[in-house]
Amino acid sequence: MSQTTLAEFVDRTKNRDRGQGLFELESDRFLEVNLNGEIWMKMGAMVAYNGQVKFTRENLLSQGFGNLLKKAVSGEGAKLTKAEGQGAVYLADAGKKITVLKLENEAIVVNGNDVLAFEPQIKCDIKMMKKVAAMLSGGLFNVRLEGTGLVAITTTTTRSPCRWIRDSR
Repeated sequence: MSQTTLAEFVDRTKNRDRGQGLFELESDRFLEVNLNGEIWMKMGAMVAYNGQVKFTRENLLSQGFGNLLKKAVSGEGAKLTKAEGQGAVYLADAGKKITVLKLENEAIVVNGNDVLAFEPQIKCDIKMMKKVAAMLSGGLFNVRLEGTGLVAITTTTTRSPCRWIRDSR
């Protein structure tokens, strides 16, 4: 059995900036957000933070009146918190794998439970599923994320949890 000093352990496990920008994967299940402004994140996903960061729970009209009605009726959709300020925010979600996507005027449809974080310029809308197979696999309502910016989603399998929409207009 190998012994490690405290200094060796701290050096081996310290945070190293990988230069990946706003969303930086520390591992396939742990995301560092290099915050200098604001992001939306899944409520309850914050593991730790460092710096001057303020967290605000999504209010009723943050994502629009239409989404308010859909959430009230369905009880579904992403429950979000806004993080704003400067510092590092660390996110994880029950050991799920994290994928960071860069949308370029595109849209994806994801189960609300699988939305981990996204930039504020990404439009978030709750959509009712129209196909029975989609309803059985992910619920009656999903979240459509649209625009240009970064989105972090989670998965429990190797299958994609989202539907990509190339022409979002």
